[in-house]
Amino acid sequence: MFLRPFLNQRSPIGSNPPMRLLLLLAGLVLAVPALSAASNTAPASGALGLFKDDSQTCMRCHWMETMAYRDRETREIVNLSIDTQAYRHSVHAELSCSDCHAHGYSHYPHRSSSADENLQCVGCHETHADAGAPGLIGLEQEYANSVHVVEGVEDFSCFACHNPHTFKPAGGREPIAEVVARTNGVCLDCHEELLTPVPQGHDWLPKPQAHWRSVRCLDCHTPVQGRVPEHPSHQILPAAESNQLCVDCHTRGSALLSQLYNYRAAQGLERQGFFAQALYNEAYIVGMSRNRLLDGISLSVLALTILGVAAHGYGRYRAYRKRETS
Repeated sequence: MFLRPFLNQRSPIGSNPPMRLLLLLAGLVLAVPALSAASNTAPASGALGLFKDDSQTCMRCHWMETMAYRDRETREIVNLSIDTQAYRHSVHAELSCSDCHAHGYSHYPHRSSSADENLQCVGCHETHADAGAPGLIGLEQEYANSVHVVEGVEDFSCFACHNPHTFKPAGGREPIAEVVARTNGVCLDCHEELLTPVPQGHDWLPKPQAHWRSVRCLDCHTPVQGRVPEHPSHQILPAAESNQLCVDCHTRGSALLSQLYNYRAAQGLERQGFFAQALYNEAYIVGMSRNRLLDGISLSVLALTILGVAAHGYGRYRAYRKRETS
């Protein structure tokens, strides 16, 4: 539209074909970035929280990858950028910024005290339990007994391990290797000494780096008793209490790896179905399956087979006695 007056045939520029072509090219160069920016800000499925009115005000600055500041006390760079793609796939994707950051952010620049807000995961989940937020009371008690809390690790909280802007639980479609890498990444971000060829405290473990890629730290550093396959424990054990017996992992039906292998079995069921999983991947044992219908059918067939064999034997016996009598 802004080029129309200049492209009028009556104007000096409009009567010059090369000049008209240059103006058209310039218009395209200016329009492409605008269209690209518009496409990047369009609402996407699963990312509604960042596209609500109050969140858009925040994301005018916080979408920038360079959004950060240097802490005056620790002299470390604090990242304030929000990865919109990671947030879109996180468990909190439907929440807007003000759902958690409700006070102290109405003015810009924000007051230095704004960052002192006391965010509590357990309390928030209790408040929004009617909306479907899962309860975290049991996790809170496990966390209270964790080595990080008992030994008083400085500035340790839920947010030390879980970034609320990117957190997502392991899903049925996520490969085992990605689950292990993402979970262990939380531990290894702090325990960088474990990335050395002979990690401190794990010198008894053969090929430690291979274990970091195949087994989660929490599989050995959480209690075996009372494990729930769908919910890893938040009670992290100290080194002296964690499992160090190879046989406890390298045995069939290992209790230490039950959560990880149950997840793998769930993957197989989702991809192939129960019957294919039972026939092609694992031996099926009647009565040991979690599918009650298949167990019932199998036990009924087994009972009918036994009755058939018994009836056939009894019939043969009666026929033999009849021949003997005649």
